[in-house]
Amino acid sequence: MPNIFKTLRSKSYSVPCELCSIGSFCIPMLLNNKLKSILERKMSYAKNEILAKSNTPFTKFYIIHSGALKTFVTTPDNQQQINGFYLPGDIVGLDSISTQVYNNNIQALSNTLVCELYYDELMSLVDTQKKIRDLVFNLLSSDLYNYQKLVLCYSQKKAEERLATFIYSLYQRYEKRGHSSLNIKLMMSRSDIANYLGLTIETVSRNLSKLQEQNILSARGKYIFIKKLKDLIDLGN
Repeated sequence: MPNIFKTLRSKSYSVPCELCSIGSFCIPMLLNNKLKSILERKMSYAKNEILAKSNTPFTKFYIIHSGALKTFVTTPDNQQQINGFYLPGDIVGLDSISTQVYNNNIQALSNTLVCELYYDELMSLVDTQKKIRDLVFNLLSSDLYNYQKLVLCYSQKKAEERLATFIYSLYQRYEKRGHSSLNIKLMMSRSDIANYLGLTIETVSRNLSKLQEQNILSARGKYIFIKKLKDLIDLGN
């Protein structure tokens, strides 16, 4: 029997500059047009390392080159409430523009390489270049839309539907980064997925098993192989 998981290694788990959220408008390049300056901005973080703490002064964005980040707040009983997962090509910190403090803790889910972009640098280009201004508005709009979809998922969908929606959303995000395979990698743990979806880890595991029994997907560790994409989409809708 062929190993359906063997082709999972993919360049889409890291991104070249042209496939990140800011695309062809590489802001570090626009600032001084030197590749060296972009390389100097790349910073590596170890798994579980905190990049920024909530309520600390907001100074820069993080654009993910490889790895993954999560954002979370700490509840009064000292528990995490995860509100975002970010993959290669994503920009983290847009929600902090209005408050000028980081509204969330930002933590590496794996060994992660990011390109750091200072807020003041971005604003200097927003003031003078319409394309950059439009880009920022589009990114902010996308963040708002994704948040609305999450609220809808919480309020109206059953546990199985939430999980199907989540897996399909990851597939879509990887597809935009050039990963055309139905194999996807879960950069986050089962417990993190449960936290994000407002479920228990037992519920996530049970419904993941159910999706496998329905032959919609196969799961092995952090890897998911989608067998019936249309059925997954229909279940999440």
